[in-house]
Order: sequence, then structure tokens, then C-alpha cells
Amino acid sequence: MFKRQNIIIIFLLLLVLVSCKAVRFINGGKGETIRPHRLYRHLEANRFDFENVNLKFSANVDFGESSQSFGGNIKIKRDSIIWISLRSFNVEGLRVVITKDSVKYINRLDNTYYLGEFSFLQERFAIDVDYNALEAILTNNFFFYPSSEDTTKSVSDFKLCEDSVYHCMASISKRKYNRFFVDEKGADRIERRLERESQDSVNRFWQRGEFEDYYYQIVKVMPGLYRVKEMFLENYVQQQSLSIQYEDQVLTETQFFPNKIFIGLSSFDFFVELKLNIESVGVNNTDMSFPFKITSKYKEISIK
Repeated sequence: MFKRQNIIIIFLLLLVLVSCKAVRFINGGKGETIRPHRLYRHLEANRFDFENVNLKFSANVDFGESSQSFGGNIKIKRDSIIWISLRSFNVEGLRVVITKDSVKYINRLDNTYYLGEFSFLQERFAIDVDYNALEAILTNNFFFYPSSEDTTKSVSDFKLCEDSVYHCMASISKRKYNRFFVDEKGADRIERRLERESQDSVNRFWQRGEFEDYYYQIVKVMPGLYRVKEMFLENYVQQQSLSIQYEDQVLTETQFFPNKIFIGLSSFDFFVELKLNIESVGVNNTDMSFPFKITSKYKEISIK
């Protein structure tokens, strides 16, 4: 069935979804070059618009040499709640509820439950993905990494990047990327700086944004559709990265949605890949519910 903690942690962070069957979007080439500030406006104008969405999916997760398959259901109420049910052989194993400030789940396989704050995901993975970013990932929408309320400044930080098929923008210039992440001397300088600092100091610097040169975001956008095709996030200090790819855009009602999602989470000591296939999608169901009840038979656990 499920490896409890691995499936829970990875699915909570990498949650993704989407789509249905019908008319497929075919990319006809990117044509003109679009600069980041204008590309951002296109992304915002073409966001997937919903009040709630309900998706059934099948999935496979690879942990190096091991692999697990399962299915499930994801319900999202915009700006409010993400509800997930994971199943194997048509038997529910896990039920998860995520809000802007909390994460909780029930494990029916061993009669346990967990109640915690959303921040435990960020602390565990050092990837600054908040609830809004997670919801954006699940609905194929754009978000800033790290999250920011200063949209004007965040957009101004993006530069054009090279791609022959898709519009591309990155929050780090090619020159700086080569200096920090490609050039060995640059990487050595970063490592020496980190070695001089204690982990507590590194965490404080990170929180104050003093390591802002060491994280970045690359976004590739589908021409015409103006939805995210690929996104790559990197936190160099913590040696963490998250890659997302959306495939096979199909028309559901009046909007396109990806039919397949590929997510990769990489760290210095592991790599996990999640593959999602959406079997059905429903948008703006008026009677959608998010049941979650903990009875006396369940025992509370902690995750450290």
C-alpha cells in the first residue's frame, strides 16, 4: 500500500493535478519575443479561473530504485482549502486537508492522525512554497518564488532567457547563473562562505533575504495559451530544487488544463519524482464538501 511518511510529505509539497479529455492545445511556435513584464500580464490574464475544482487522478511516485502507484481525489476551494484522498485498490489510505495556516491528515491504515502548521513543509524542505503557491501549482497558474507581495519589484527582477519553443523568463540573469551555479570557482566561493557560517546564522540570513542571490526561478510559458509549461525553483543554500512540467493541455468547459503533471523534488541526499494523470475534472460544483473527522480510534502522532 503506502509508505506512510514518504507519501504524505511528498504529496503535501508536490501536490498537483488537472485536466480532462477533448480538444487539445497544439503549440504553434512562440513567434515574437515577449519581455517579462508583458509576459507576466499575459500569465495573469490567462489564469485558470475557478471557485472550486474536483479532480480524480492516478499517480506514480519514484523514490530512486523503488516505485509506488496509487489513485485519489483532490478538491480545492479557491484561497481556502485543499482536500486530498489517496487510495490503493479502491481503499482509502490517507485523507489530507491543507489550509493557509494548517496541515492535517488521517492515516486509515494504522489509525493515526497529524495536526500541524503549514510552515512545517517549508521548514522540512527549505522550499518557500506557501498555500497560495501550492494552489497555483495544482491549477497550472503562475506564482513568485519566493512568495512576494511586491509584484512590481518581483516582475522587475525577471530577465529574458533563451528557449526556441517557449517564452522564457528567469529571476536570475544568465551571467549570474553561470557565475553562481555553473562556474566551479563561483560555486567554491559560495561553499566557503557557507562553511564560515553556523547553521543558525545561515537560517537567519535566509529569513532576512541576505541569500537572495542563491535562489531563483525559471519559467517557460506556452505561446498563445500563456499558461506555465515548465517551472524550476532552486534554493542553492539548502541544496533543494523543485521542477514542474505540465503536458497535454485539453479543453475542460471553456478553459484548458494539463492532462499530465511531472514533479521532481531534489535534495543533496534524495530525488523523488511524482507523475500524475488526471482521469476527470469538475469545476464549480455547488455542493462540494470537504469531510474530515477524527474519531477516538485514531492516535495523534508528530512529524519531526
